[in-house]
Amino acid sequence: MGALPDVVARRDPLPREVAASDGEALNGAAMTASALRYETVTTGSESLSETGAASGESLNAVWVEFIVEMLSAAGVRRAVLCPGGRASAMCLAFDAHPRIAVEMVSTDERSGAFIALGIAKASGEPVAIVTTSGSAVANVLPALTEADASDVPLVVLTCDRPRALRGTGFGQMADHLGATRAFVRAQADLEDPEDAVQALEQARDALAAALAAMSRGVADLDDSLSRADAHPSSKRPTRGPVHINVPLAGVYDAVETQPVSFETVRAARAPVALDDHAASPVSEASPARIVEGIMARVLAKRGGVPLSNGLDGLIVVGPEPGVPLEAIFALAAASGFPVLADAGSGLRSGPFALAPQAAARGAAGALIVNAFDVFGGAARLASARAELIVRFGLAPVMPVLHTYLETHADVPTIKIAPCRVAHDYLHPALDPRDVLIAPSSAMLHEIATTLSEEVHGHTHADASPNAPMQPRLPVAFSWRDRWASVAGYGARERRACVASLAWGEVSAVHRVLATPGFAFVHLGNSMSMRHADIGYDVRAARQDIYVNRGVSGIDGTMATFIGEALVRGDAGLLLLGDQALIHDLSSLASAQRVGTPACICVVDNGGGAIFDFLPIAHAPAYRRTIRNPYKLDIGALAQAFGLAHHRVEACDALDHALAEARDHAGVTIVEVAVEPYSGALQMQQLAQALGAT
Repeated sequence: MGALPDVVARRDPLPREVAASDGEALNGAAMTASALRYETVTTGSESLSETGAASGESLNAVWVEFIVEMLSAAGVRRAVLCPGGRASAMCLAFDAHPRIAVEMVSTDERSGAFIALGIAKASGEPVAIVTTSGSAVANVLPALTEADASDVPLVVLTCDRPRALRGTGFGQMADHLGATRAFVRAQADLEDPEDAVQALEQARDALAAALAAMSRGVADLDDSLSRADAHPSSKRPTRGPVHINVPLAGVYDAVETQPVSFETVRAARAPVALDDHAASPVSEASPARIVEGIMARVLAKRGGVPLSNGLDGLIVVGPEPGVPLEAIFALAAASGFPVLADAGSGLRSGPFALAPQAAARGAAGALIVNAFDVFGGAARLASARAELIVRFGLAPVMPVLHTYLETHADVPTIKIAPCRVAHDYLHPALDPRDVLIAPSSAMLHEIATTLSEEVHGHTHADASPNAPMQPRLPVAFSWRDRWASVAGYGARERRACVASLAWGEVSAVHRVLATPGFAFVHLGNSMSMRHADIGYDVRAARQDIYVNRGVSGIDGTMATFIGEALVRGDAGLLLLGDQALIHDLSSLASAQRVGTPACICVVDNGGGAIFDFLPIAHAPAYRRTIRNPYKLDIGALAQAFGLAHHRVEACDALDHALAEARDHAGVTIVEVAVEPYSGALQMQQLAQALGAT
C-alpha cells in the first residue's frame, strides 16, 4: 500500500497575515486564507503508512482526552471550565469524561478559579480549572495565590497556541508559564500534539511529574524555607497547585480535525497507572524527642521547681490548622491545655468543643477559649504566662492574641506545620527542631502521652500493682480552671453587652453568627472575620467553617463559597461585607446555578469599615480615598441575576430572612443594612463593657 497523505499545519510567513483571537468576530479582513493554511504533503518516514492508517478521529481530541484521563488517574474528580476557542477541545473532553464532574462553566476566569478553590476546600480533593489562551491565565492568579499559600491542590490547565507561534506577534498569546511560576509547585509545558507514541510517552512523563507535585509537593532545593528575608518558595514539599500548559493547533478553535493514527489512539487510551514517587514531608525528630527536648528548657526556666502540680500549657489554633480537627480535640482533651481557637479554625463547634462555663464546673474535655473574652476589654489574662505553647495553623486573626504571643515571645513552642519552618514572627525564639511536620493523629497523641510522662513520670508510685493505669493529664488544674473561669465570665459579659446594643453592625452580625440550621459557614475577610472571632460562640452542633486566610484577600469570597456549596449540597451561610461583594460581582452569574440553600449575608456598612479602627481614619480625605463608599442597589443586582433577596434593618426582619434563606433551594442574598460607622462605635461599647479603660 502506498504512502497516504499526512496533513500538517504551518504558518504562512507573509507579513500581511492577520490573526483572529478566540471570541472575536471574524471577517474576511481579520483572517485570510493566507494566515494559516493546511497543505497535503508526503512525510516519508513519518507517513501514515508506517504509523498506521488514519483512525478517523482528531489528534487534538485524542490528545486532550489522554490528558484528562491522566488527571483522573491522579484523583481529580471535579472541574471548572472557563471556555474559549483554544480551550474548546479540553472543555469537551472534561464534559465527556465518566469519572469527572464539571461543577461549573464560568465565563470569568477569576471567578471560576475561586469556585475551583472552594470545591477543593470542601471536598479535600484536587480540582481542575481550564482556561483559554492569553490574558485568561492572569485572571486565575488571585485564586492561585491563595491556593499556594494554603496548600490547596488545583490543576490549572491553560490551553495555548502552538509553540511555533510564540514570539511572532500572533494574537491572544501570553507567557502562561511566567505568569504562574511563583505560585505553583510544578509546571508542565507540553509539546504540541503529535501523531507519535513517543510524543505521548513524553507528555505522560511530564504530566506524571506535575501531578505528583500536586499531591506531595517538591523538594525545597533553594532552601527558601530557612530564610527570614524572603517569601517561601512555591516549590516546597507540601501539596498545592500545579500548572499544565497545553498547546493546541487550530485556526479558529481546537476542535478542528487533524488526522491521527490507530497506533497513537491505542497508546493514548491504554490504562494509566501513576507512580506516587514523591516522598511525604517528615519531621527531623519524633514527637517524643521534640517534647523531651522542649521540656528540658521548660524545667530550666523553672529553676529546678518540680512539675508535681502540672504544667501551664496552651494550645493556639489559627485558621487552616492543617490536621484533622478531631486530632486537635483529642490532644486538647488528653493534655488538658486550654485552646485559644480562632473562629476560622473550626474548633468552636461540635460535640468535642467544651465551653468555658462547662469546664469551670469541672467538666473534662477540650476547653475552647475565645481570645477576646480573656484578652479583650480589661485583658484579665494578658499577663498569664504559659510555660509551653503548641501552635497550629496560620497566624491568628485577633490583634489582642498577637500582642499576648509577642509579649511572651520566649515561651518554648511546638509548632505544627505542613513543612519545615525556620521562622515565625509570633515566636521569635522558635527552634526549627521543635517543628512537627505534617503529623498524623497518632503523632499528636504521642505529644500528649509524652507530656504526661514528662510531668508525672512513667508510673504512679502510689498505684496498686493490679490497678489499671489511667494516664494523668499534664496540665496544672489551677491553670486550666483560671482560664475557664475568666473566659466564662468574659463570654457572659460580652453576650450581655451585645444583647443591649441597638441595631447596628456588631449586634446584627453577632445575631447572624448565632443563627442555627446552617451546616457550614464561610467567613469573609476584613470585618466579617473579626466579628466572627469575637462573636462566634462555642456550640455543641457541628458547623464546618471555611476561610481564605492564606493571603487574606477579599477577592473571590463569593466564588469560593459557591464552590463549597456546589460540593456539599447542604445549607450554607456566607458572611461578607459590601466591598467584598463588589469585588466579586461576576460570581452572581454562577450563583444562579446553585440549587441548594446558600445564604449570602452582605453587611452593607458603606465601604471599607475596617479602616475606621486605624489611624488613617482621622485623615481629612479618609472617606473619599480610603473608605470609598459606593451607591449600591443590592436588590437590583439580585433581581438582575434572578436571585432571592431580603433587605433587613431590624432584628426580627433579619431572623425571618435567614430562616427563609435556610429553606430556599438556591442562593438568597440577605442585605444587612447598618449605619456606616456603627461597627466602630459598638466595638468601643463592647470593649468598655468588658472593662477597657
